Amino acid sequence: MILGWCTVLSVILWGLVIDRGIVARLNRHCDQPFRDGADFLFSGILPALAISGGAATILGAFHGLRWEIVLPVVVISMIWRRRDLVAVLCDLASLLRKITAETKSGNPLPALAAFTCIILCYVWSVLAQFPSGIDDVWVFHIPLAKSIIEHAGFVSPQIDHLFYGNIPLFFNLLFALAMMISGHWTGAGAVNIAIFFGFLFLLSSCASRWRACGFFLVVILIFGGSFFTRDVGEPMTDLARSCFSVAAMLFLWRYLETGRPAELFHCALVLGGAVGGKYTELQMVGLIGLALAPTLFKRRISLPLFLSCVYAFLAVAGYWYAKNLIVLGNPIYPFLFGHPGLTDSWMADYMLELGRPFKPANRHYVTNLASLQGLHDFLYILYEWFLARRVNAFFALTLILAGLAVAFRRVAFLTAMVVAMFAIWYTVMFNHIRWATPAYLLFFSTGFIGANVVRERLDRWLDRHVLPQIAPFAKIASSPACRVASPVIIGLLAGGFWISHWHRMGGSDIDPIKAKEFDVVLGMISVDKYMESHRKAYFMYRYIADHDLRTVFQPFDPANTLFSTAYNDGHDGGWQLPRHVLPAPGSDIDAFIRDNQIAYFIVPPDADSAFLTERIGADKIVMANSVIAHMMPRSSLILMDRFGWKLYRFDADRAS
Repeated sequence: MILGWCTVLSVILWGLVIDRGIVARLNRHCDQPFRDGADFLFSGILPALAISGGAATILGAFHGLRWEIVLPVVVISMIWRRRDLVAVLCDLASLLRKITAETKSGNPLPALAAFTCIILCYVWSVLAQFPSGIDDVWVFHIPLAKSIIEHAGFVSPQIDHLFYGNIPLFFNLLFALAMMISGHWTGAGAVNIAIFFGFLFLLSSCASRWRACGFFLVVILIFGGSFFTRDVGEPMTDLARSCFSVAAMLFLWRYLETGRPAELFHCALVLGGAVGGKYTELQMVGLIGLALAPTLFKRRISLPLFLSCVYAFLAVAGYWYAKNLIVLGNPIYPFLFGHPGLTDSWMADYMLELGRPFKPANRHYVTNLASLQGLHDFLYILYEWFLARRVNAFFALTLILAGLAVAFRRVAFLTAMVVAMFAIWYTVMFNHIRWATPAYLLFFSTGFIGANVVRERLDRWLDRHVLPQIAPFAKIASSPACRVASPVIIGLLAGGFWISHWHRMGGSDIDPIKAKEFDVVLGMISVDKYMESHRKAYFMYRYIADHDLRTVFQPFDPANTLFSTAYNDGHDGGWQLPRHVLPAPGSDIDAFIRDNQIAYFIVPPDADSAFLTERIGADKIVMANSVIAHMMPRSSLILMDRFGWKLYRFDADRAS
């Protein structure tokens, strides 16, 4: 994880250096090209990643994504832009000095905000070491990143699946950049953590003053529930593309507020990242285009700026669509314009899956907003899924309404975008709540913007009545005794909490089954022991690898070989037979067992569940059960985990 973080920070630094020169050139006619160095650092992380990803896309298109090529390019460009490199490092040093100065002057909030970021980064980094339990991570996302590394760029298809091997891969490319050095999937987790931090910093930097207070308000709004934070370090692309999409809308809002050309350029960059990562984010191109239409018609955007934004967008997102157009004849393959290589029946099944809710219980809702029932269901879903029993969501809604009351024009734009995005999700993508992540993230972001405009109206009153009242406390907090005593007290409280919690959990004899993720973060139990006690198949797949058992028949896990590899630090010893390898109907089962050298098999407690039957296929479940039934009389149980998974040894020579 440490090596992954070093790689990610290097990628961000390179992007910031390149971005700083571009920003200075675009804003050269502004009275204040940079708001300040801190604002550039906070708001520049996502554009920096977009720039790095765009450069990597160009190299990957020519199979130049090799370190013997990447390293000289980075070194030469850093020497070329050495003034911008020095400026970025000076901005970082200035930020640290400012935090120190604010602490000395009696304002501990910047230091507390920095401390909070360090704690959050540590917690997410620890949790990112938990192998994901989501099939898509091991079936698509990590294999796609590894394929990019192995080919030093892009091929078609990228993996052995015509659809998933030809989708936009911007975020998988970022995963690959980190994994090229770290060699481990935790590097992909570090990329997602950095993206989420970049979004949090961007949002807090939208505050005109008191950005440290703004950061804590962002934490209260977004961290009030687990909707976003539970998957921060997961090597998935949903949260990452949502952060880029909403960041594009925030940069557009900043451009309309300040008129700085670089804000619109940043909007184009991160929008390119979002569109280059998922087809669904094409909706943002339409929404942002509609929002910019009046400005374009009035010719308030110069032609050079407009062309710069178009080029930036295409540099980041254009490759994936151009490649599909050239190779497959469809830029958004396999939708709308044909699906060569995929059968009509496969496509019909896939469109049916996308077009209806994943859970059958939600399929009765009407998604036609032109009908009264559809409008009623839409409002019901918004309340039940996104507001009910969520205090932070009601808090954000209150802030939005307050912002509309105080400065309607400034908040109405983002509010309208929130409504439009929720409506698009409900009418077009009402398959799963995760497709609504960008809309929900923009909802909380709009709540923060509403709080900011309200606070701006209160600034004079606060400066006149509140700040003089807290001045005596500021003098006390800035005294040398308090500056020494505060970290000592915090350290003693943290140490006391750790010791008391350690004793309460049983000390050195902590029960792994009773342990929580929080205990792993506190270092009381290892990741392995926690996973063995809380993740199905983890203990068994580790046992199989540790004892080099061959060959294991496991037909009831849709991603058995992938999870087996993931749970053993990426090593694949060929221990398990792939789940799809089954005897043909009516064939000789003994011959199948002998040809595949099956010596062990696994039976989970839910082998006959309706979920597995739907997921794997009823005919395959029947065939798998027939093989198990054939082997069972000549088998002996050698292991059972706490979840009821049973591992049997098969003795082919024993009489049944």
